Amino acid sequence: MKKLLQNNILLLLVVCFSAFAKAETKESITNEKEPNVVATAETVINAPINDVWAILAEDWAGIGKWSSGVSHSQGFGDPIGGSDYTIRACEITAAGFDDTKEQILEYDAENHLIRYELADGLPGFVKDAINVWTLEETADGTLIKGKTTMRATGIMGGMMKGIMKGATRKALESMARELKHYVETGELHPDKIASNEKVAKKDAKMRKKVVTVEVEQEIGASVDKVWSIIGEDFAKISDSNPDCPHSEWAEGFDTAEVGAKRIMYMTDKRDNKYFVDEIAKYDPENHHITIEVVNKEGFPLNVEYTWVNMDAIEISENKTLLKIRFNYLTKPRFLKGFAKGSMRKAFQKYAYGIDYHAKTGEVVDEEKWKEIKHLYK
Repeated sequence: MKKLLQNNILLLLVVCFSAFAKAETKESITNEKEPNVVATAETVINAPINDVWAILAEDWAGIGKWSSGVSHSQGFGDPIGGSDYTIRACEITAAGFDDTKEQILEYDAENHLIRYELADGLPGFVKDAINVWTLEETADGTLIKGKTTMRATGIMGGMMKGIMKGATRKALESMARELKHYVETGELHPDKIASNEKVAKKDAKMRKKVVTVEVEQEIGASVDKVWSIIGEDFAKISDSNPDCPHSEWAEGFDTAEVGAKRIMYMTDKRDNKYFVDEIAKYDPENHHITIEVVNKEGFPLNVEYTWVNMDAIEISENKTLLKIRFNYLTKPRFLKGFAKGSMRKAFQKYAYGIDYHAKTGEVVDEEKWKEIKHLYK
Protein backbone atom coordinates (compact mmCIF):
# COMPACT_ATOMS: atom_id res chain seq x y z
CA MET A 1 0.00 0.00 0.00
CA LYS A 2 2.78 2.38 0.97
CA LYS A 3 4.68 1.60 -2.26
CA LEU A 4 1.51 2.13 -4.32
CA LEU A 5 0.96 5.52 -2.69
CA GLN A 6 4.57 6.52 -3.43
CA ASN A 7 4.16 5.50 -7.05
CA ASN A 8 0.94 7.50 -7.38
CA ILE A 9 2.60 10.59 -5.92
CA LEU A 10 5.55 10.15 -8.26
CA LEU A 11 3.19 9.78 -11.24
CA LEU A 12 1.31 12.91 -10.20
CA LEU A 13 4.55 14.88 -9.97
CA VAL A 14 5.62 13.70 -13.43
CA VAL A 15 2.27 14.69 -14.95
CA CYS A 16 2.35 18.11 -13.26
CA PHE A 17 5.94 18.75 -14.31
CA SER A 18 5.17 17.70 -17.91
CA ALA A 19 2.19 20.04 -18.05
CA PHE A 20 4.28 22.85 -16.60
CA ALA A 21 7.07 22.15 -19.11
CA LYS A 22 4.58 22.24 -22.02
CA ALA A 23 3.16 25.51 -20.79
CA GLU A 24 6.66 26.84 -20.34
CA THR A 25 7.65 25.80 -23.87
CA LYS A 26 4.51 27.42 -25.27
CA GLU A 27 5.23 30.57 -23.29
CA SER A 28 8.82 30.63 -24.52
CA ILE A 29 7.67 30.34 -28.15
CA THR A 30 5.23 33.19 -27.61
CA ASN A 31 7.93 35.30 -26.01
CA GLU A 32 10.15 34.85 -29.04
CA LYS A 33 7.47 36.39 -31.27
CA GLU A 34 6.41 39.44 -29.28
CA PRO A 35 7.00 41.29 -25.99
CA ASN A 36 5.13 40.00 -22.97
CA VAL A 37 5.94 42.91 -20.67
CA VAL A 38 4.61 46.32 -21.72
CA ALA A 39 4.59 49.43 -19.54
CA THR A 40 3.61 53.01 -20.38
CA ALA A 41 3.51 56.45 -18.80
CA GLU A 42 2.72 59.96 -19.97
CA THR A 43 2.49 63.51 -18.71
CA VAL A 44 2.14 67.05 -20.01
CA ILE A 45 5.11 69.37 -19.59
CA ASN A 46 4.39 73.09 -19.58
CA ALA A 47 7.19 73.99 -21.99
CA PRO A 48 7.84 74.18 -25.74
CA ILE A 49 8.42 70.85 -27.44
CA ASN A 50 11.97 71.78 -28.50
CA ASP A 51 12.95 72.52 -24.90
CA VAL A 52 11.79 69.09 -23.80
CA TRP A 53 13.44 67.39 -26.79
CA ALA A 54 16.75 69.12 -26.05
CA ILE A 55 16.98 67.49 -22.62
CA LEU A 56 15.37 64.13 -23.37
CA ALA A 57 17.02 63.40 -26.74
CA GLU A 58 19.76 65.87 -27.68
CA ASP A 59 21.34 65.46 -24.23
CA TRP A 60 20.30 61.79 -24.10
CA ALA A 61 23.59 60.80 -22.44
CA GLY A 62 22.99 63.34 -19.67
CA ILE A 63 20.10 61.51 -18.01
CA GLY A 64 22.11 61.28 -14.79
CA LYS A 65 21.74 65.04 -14.35
CA TRP A 66 18.02 64.90 -13.58
CA SER A 67 16.81 61.28 -13.10
CA SER A 68 16.81 59.87 -9.57
CA GLY A 69 17.18 56.37 -11.01
CA VAL A 70 20.62 57.18 -12.43
CA SER A 71 23.46 58.49 -10.28
CA HIS A 72 25.83 59.06 -13.20
CA SER A 73 25.69 58.68 -16.97
CA GLN A 74 28.35 58.72 -19.66
CA GLY A 75 28.09 58.89 -23.45
CA PHE A 76 30.03 56.78 -25.95
CA GLY A 77 30.00 55.93 -29.63
CA ASP A 78 29.28 58.02 -32.70
CA PRO A 79 26.79 60.90 -32.89
CA ILE A 80 23.27 60.21 -34.14
CA GLY A 81 20.79 62.91 -35.07
CA GLY A 82 21.14 65.70 -32.53
CA SER A 83 22.69 63.43 -29.87
CA ASP A 84 26.46 63.45 -29.48
CA TYR A 85 26.44 59.75 -28.63
CA THR A 86 24.77 56.52 -29.71
CA ILE A 87 25.53 54.68 -26.45
CA ARG A 88 25.17 55.69 -22.84
CA ALA A 89 26.33 53.93 -19.69
CA CYS A 90 24.25 54.48 -16.57
CA GLU A 91 25.05 53.83 -12.93
CA ILE A 92 21.76 52.69 -11.41
CA THR A 93 20.81 53.88 -7.93
CA ALA A 94 18.34 51.10 -7.07
CA ALA A 95 19.85 48.38 -4.88
CA GLY A 96 20.24 45.01 -6.56
CA PHE A 97 20.28 46.36 -10.12
CA ASP A 98 23.32 46.21 -12.38
CA ASP A 99 24.65 49.26 -14.18
CA THR A 100 23.38 49.47 -17.74
CA LYS A 101 24.36 50.37 -21.27
CA GLU A 102 21.76 51.57 -23.75
CA GLN A 103 22.01 52.12 -27.50
CA ILE A 104 19.89 54.37 -29.71
CA LEU A 105 18.07 52.46 -32.46
CA GLU A 106 16.07 55.34 -33.92
CA TYR A 107 16.43 59.11 -33.59
CA ASP A 108 13.71 61.10 -35.37
CA ALA A 109 13.99 64.80 -34.54
CA GLU A 110 11.30 65.78 -37.04
CA ASN A 111 8.66 63.61 -35.36
CA HIS A 112 10.22 63.88 -31.89
CA LEU A 113 10.72 60.15 -31.39
CA ILE A 114 13.67 58.39 -29.80
CA ARG A 115 13.91 54.59 -29.50
CA TYR A 116 16.72 52.77 -27.72
CA GLU A 117 17.50 49.31 -26.39
CA LEU A 118 19.01 48.12 -23.15
CA ALA A 119 22.17 46.51 -24.51
CA ASP A 120 23.80 45.51 -21.21
CA GLY A 121 22.52 45.00 -17.67
CA LEU A 122 19.50 42.81 -18.34
CA PRO A 123 18.80 39.77 -16.16
CA GLY A 124 19.33 36.47 -17.96
CA PHE A 125 15.62 35.72 -18.36
CA VAL A 126 14.95 38.99 -20.25
CA LYS A 127 15.85 38.70 -23.93
CA ASP A 128 15.47 42.33 -24.87
CA ALA A 129 14.11 45.64 -23.61
CA ILE A 130 13.17 48.58 -25.83
CA ASN A 131 12.26 52.10 -24.70
CA VAL A 132 10.40 54.59 -26.89
CA TRP A 133 9.73 58.23 -26.03
CA THR A 134 7.53 60.47 -28.18
CA LEU A 135 6.63 64.15 -27.84
CA GLU A 136 3.51 65.94 -29.13
CA GLU A 137 2.66 69.63 -29.03
CA THR A 138 -0.49 70.47 -27.08
CA ALA A 139 -2.33 73.61 -26.04
CA ASP A 140 -0.72 73.29 -22.59
CA GLY A 141 2.81 72.60 -23.81
CA THR A 142 4.21 69.15 -24.63
CA LEU A 143 2.67 65.72 -24.15
CA ILE A 144 5.42 63.20 -23.43
CA LYS A 145 4.76 59.47 -23.76
CA GLY A 146 7.08 56.68 -22.66
CA LYS A 147 6.75 53.01 -23.50
CA THR A 148 8.91 50.02 -22.53
CA THR A 149 8.55 46.57 -24.07
CA MET A 150 10.40 43.45 -22.89
CA ARG A 151 10.48 39.71 -23.57
CA ALA A 152 10.71 37.78 -20.32
CA THR A 153 11.46 34.10 -20.95
CA GLY A 154 11.91 30.88 -19.03
CA ILE A 155 10.54 29.92 -15.63
CA MET A 156 11.85 33.09 -13.99
CA GLY A 157 10.40 35.23 -16.76
CA GLY A 158 7.00 33.68 -16.28
CA MET A 159 7.15 34.28 -12.55
CA MET A 160 8.56 37.82 -12.74
CA LYS A 161 6.83 39.45 -15.69
CA GLY A 162 3.94 40.81 -13.60
CA ILE A 163 6.31 42.34 -11.06
CA MET A 164 8.51 43.67 -13.86
CA LYS A 165 5.58 45.40 -15.52
CA GLY A 166 4.65 47.24 -12.33
CA ALA A 167 8.24 48.20 -11.54
CA THR A 168 8.86 49.40 -15.10
CA ARG A 169 5.69 51.48 -15.14
CA LYS A 170 6.74 53.18 -11.90
CA ALA A 171 10.21 53.86 -13.35
CA LEU A 172 8.68 55.47 -16.47
CA GLU A 173 6.31 57.56 -14.35
CA SER A 174 9.23 58.68 -12.20
CA MET A 175 11.26 59.69 -15.25
CA ALA A 176 8.35 61.64 -16.73
CA ARG A 177 7.61 63.38 -13.42
CA GLU A 178 11.24 64.33 -12.79
CA LEU A 179 11.78 65.48 -16.38
CA LYS A 180 8.67 67.66 -16.14
CA HIS A 181 9.95 69.30 -12.95
CA TYR A 182 13.44 69.79 -14.39
CA VAL A 183 12.21 71.37 -17.65
CA GLU A 184 9.56 73.59 -16.05
CA THR A 185 11.61 74.89 -13.11
CA GLY A 186 15.23 74.40 -14.14
CA GLU A 187 15.76 72.67 -10.80
CA LEU A 188 16.13 69.07 -9.71
CA HIS A 189 13.07 67.17 -8.51
CA PRO A 190 13.05 66.52 -4.73
CA ASP A 191 13.43 62.78 -5.47
CA LYS A 192 16.62 63.48 -7.42
CA ILE A 193 17.98 65.69 -4.63
CA ALA A 194 17.29 62.95 -2.08
CA SER A 195 18.90 60.39 -4.39
CA ASN A 196 22.01 62.58 -4.80
CA GLU A 197 22.36 62.89 -1.02
CA LYS A 198 22.04 59.12 -0.61
CA VAL A 199 24.61 58.51 -3.35
CA ALA A 200 27.00 61.03 -1.74
CA LYS A 201 26.83 59.17 1.59
CA LYS A 202 27.42 55.85 -0.13
CA ASP A 203 30.28 57.36 -2.12
CA ALA A 204 32.02 58.62 1.02
CA LYS A 205 31.69 55.16 2.59
CA MET A 206 32.97 53.42 -0.55
CA ARG A 207 35.98 55.70 -0.92
CA LYS A 208 37.17 54.61 2.52
CA LYS A 209 37.38 51.08 1.12
CA VAL A 210 39.46 52.02 -1.91
CA VAL A 211 42.76 50.12 -2.17
CA THR A 212 45.91 52.07 -3.08
CA VAL A 213 49.01 50.73 -4.81
CA GLU A 214 52.08 52.98 -4.91
CA VAL A 215 55.09 52.66 -7.19
CA GLU A 216 58.16 54.89 -7.33
CA GLN A 217 60.82 54.72 -10.02
CA GLU A 218 63.92 56.80 -10.72
CA ILE A 219 63.92 57.65 -14.43
CA GLY A 220 67.17 58.37 -16.25
CA ALA A 221 65.80 61.35 -18.16
CA SER A 222 64.79 64.97 -17.60
CA VAL A 223 61.51 65.82 -15.94
CA ASP A 224 60.28 67.44 -19.18
CA LYS A 225 60.94 64.23 -21.07
CA VAL A 226 59.08 62.15 -18.50
CA TRP A 227 56.20 64.62 -18.50
CA SER A 228 55.95 64.42 -22.27
CA ILE A 229 55.42 60.65 -21.92
CA ILE A 230 52.89 60.59 -19.09
CA GLY A 231 51.17 63.90 -19.88
CA GLU A 232 51.51 65.33 -23.37
CA ASP A 233 51.57 61.91 -25.04
CA PHE A 234 48.63 60.71 -22.96
CA ALA A 235 47.12 58.72 -25.85
CA LYS A 236 50.44 57.05 -26.71
CA ILE A 237 50.67 54.97 -23.54
CA SER A 238 51.25 51.87 -25.70
CA ASP A 239 54.73 53.29 -26.48
CA SER A 240 55.81 52.74 -22.87
CA ASN A 241 53.42 50.18 -21.37
CA PRO A 242 54.33 46.58 -22.37
CA ASP A 243 50.88 45.33 -21.37
CA CYS A 244 49.09 47.67 -23.78
CA PRO A 245 49.53 46.62 -27.45
CA HIS A 246 47.64 49.63 -28.81
CA SER A 247 46.23 52.95 -27.62
CA GLU A 248 44.61 55.94 -29.27
CA TRP A 249 42.55 59.05 -28.64
CA ALA A 250 38.87 58.43 -28.09
CA GLU A 251 36.57 59.88 -30.73
CA GLY A 252 36.57 63.69 -30.63
CA PHE A 253 39.86 64.17 -28.72
CA ASP A 254 43.39 64.86 -29.91
CA THR A 255 45.01 66.98 -27.20
CA ALA A 256 45.96 66.27 -23.59
CA GLU A 257 43.73 68.43 -21.40
CA VAL A 258 41.09 68.02 -18.71
CA GLY A 259 38.24 65.92 -20.10
CA ALA A 260 40.28 64.31 -22.89
CA LYS A 261 39.85 60.53 -23.28
CA ARG A 262 41.99 57.71 -24.59
CA ILE A 263 41.33 54.02 -25.26
CA MET A 264 43.81 51.43 -24.00
CA TYR A 265 43.45 48.10 -25.82
CA MET A 266 44.93 45.34 -23.67
CA THR A 267 44.94 42.66 -26.40
CA ASP A 268 45.80 42.72 -30.09
CA LYS A 269 42.17 41.95 -30.97
CA ARG A 270 41.04 45.31 -29.50
CA ASP A 271 37.57 44.00 -28.66
CA ASN A 272 37.26 42.15 -25.37
CA LYS A 273 39.76 43.86 -23.03
CA TYR A 274 40.13 47.61 -22.92
CA PHE A 275 40.00 50.72 -20.76
CA VAL A 276 38.63 54.17 -21.54
CA ASP A 277 40.56 56.75 -19.48
CA GLU A 278 39.76 60.42 -18.92
CA ILE A 279 42.07 63.19 -17.72
CA ALA A 280 40.55 64.55 -14.49
CA LYS A 281 43.47 66.85 -13.51
CA TYR A 282 46.19 68.17 -15.80
CA ASP A 283 48.95 70.34 -14.32
CA PRO A 284 51.97 70.72 -16.67
CA GLU A 285 53.62 73.28 -14.39
CA ASN A 286 53.85 70.78 -11.52
CA HIS A 287 54.04 67.72 -13.80
CA HIS A 288 50.93 66.10 -12.31
CA ILE A 289 48.13 64.19 -13.99
CA THR A 290 45.10 62.41 -12.54
CA ILE A 291 43.47 59.82 -14.79
CA GLU A 292 40.04 58.33 -14.15
CA VAL A 293 38.83 55.06 -15.67
CA VAL A 294 35.39 55.83 -17.12
CA ASN A 295 34.73 52.58 -18.96
CA LYS A 296 36.27 49.10 -19.28
CA GLU A 297 35.70 45.64 -20.65
CA GLY A 298 37.17 42.38 -19.40
CA PHE A 299 38.42 43.54 -15.98
CA PRO A 300 36.73 43.17 -12.54
CA LEU A 301 37.16 46.84 -11.63
CA ASN A 302 34.58 49.28 -10.34
CA VAL A 303 35.25 52.22 -12.67
CA GLU A 304 33.52 54.63 -10.31
CA TYR A 305 36.33 54.08 -7.80
CA THR A 306 39.35 53.56 -10.04
CA TRP A 307 41.83 56.33 -10.81
CA VAL A 308 45.57 56.97 -11.13
CA ASN A 309 47.69 59.86 -9.87
CA MET A 310 51.06 60.36 -11.57
CA ASP A 311 53.79 62.86 -10.63
CA ALA A 312 57.16 63.57 -12.22
CA ILE A 313 59.58 65.20 -9.74
CA GLU A 314 62.91 66.62 -10.86
CA ILE A 315 65.96 65.16 -9.09
CA SER A 316 68.63 66.60 -11.39
CA GLU A 317 69.01 67.62 -15.02
CA ASN A 318 68.75 64.02 -16.26
CA LYS A 319 67.09 62.29 -13.33
CA THR A 320 63.41 62.25 -12.44
CA LEU A 321 61.45 60.54 -9.69
CA LEU A 322 58.23 59.08 -11.07
CA LYS A 323 55.46 58.47 -8.55
CA ILE A 324 52.43 56.39 -9.50
CA ARG A 325 49.48 56.02 -7.13
CA PHE A 326 46.81 53.62 -8.36
CA ASN A 327 43.49 53.65 -6.50
CA TYR A 328 40.86 51.00 -7.15
CA LEU A 329 37.96 48.88 -6.05
CA THR A 330 37.09 45.58 -7.66
CA LYS A 331 33.68 44.32 -8.66
CA PRO A 332 32.96 42.01 -6.85
CA ARG A 333 34.63 43.81 -3.97
CA PHE A 334 36.11 40.74 -2.27
CA LEU A 335 38.68 40.47 -5.10
CA LYS A 336 40.41 43.74 -4.15
CA GLY A 337 42.91 42.08 -1.80
CA PHE A 338 43.79 39.34 -4.27
CA ALA A 339 44.35 41.91 -7.02
CA LYS A 340 46.78 44.12 -5.11
CA GLY A 341 49.92 42.11 -5.87
CA SER A 342 49.23 41.82 -9.58
CA MET A 343 48.34 45.53 -9.76
CA ARG A 344 51.64 46.50 -8.15
CA LYS A 345 53.58 44.28 -10.58
CA ALA A 346 51.73 45.74 -13.56
CA PHE A 347 52.43 49.35 -12.58
CA GLN A 348 56.05 48.60 -11.71
CA LYS A 349 56.44 47.06 -15.16
CA TYR A 350 54.86 50.19 -16.66
CA ALA A 351 57.31 52.40 -14.70
CA TYR A 352 60.23 50.36 -16.07
CA GLY A 353 58.77 50.80 -19.55
CA ILE A 354 58.63 54.57 -19.09
CA ASP A 355 62.27 54.60 -17.97
CA TYR A 356 63.47 52.65 -21.00
CA HIS A 357 61.30 54.61 -23.45
CA ALA A 358 62.46 57.94 -21.98
CA LYS A 359 66.14 56.99 -22.30
CA THR A 360 66.03 55.38 -25.74
CA GLY A 361 62.91 56.59 -27.52
CA GLU A 362 62.11 52.97 -28.40
CA VAL A 363 58.62 51.55 -28.11
CA VAL A 364 58.41 49.12 -25.21
CA ASP A 365 55.99 46.44 -26.35
CA GLU A 366 55.78 42.90 -24.97
CA GLU A 367 58.55 41.63 -27.26
CA LYS A 368 60.86 44.49 -26.30
CA TRP A 369 60.05 43.85 -22.62
CA LYS A 370 61.22 40.24 -22.93
CA GLU A 371 64.47 41.58 -24.32
CA ILE A 372 65.10 44.25 -21.66
CA LYS A 373 63.45 42.96 -18.48
CA HIS A 374 66.76 41.61 -17.17
CA LEU A 375 67.90 45.24 -16.87
CA TYR A 376 65.30 45.87 -14.15
CA LYS A 377 65.83 42.90 -11.81
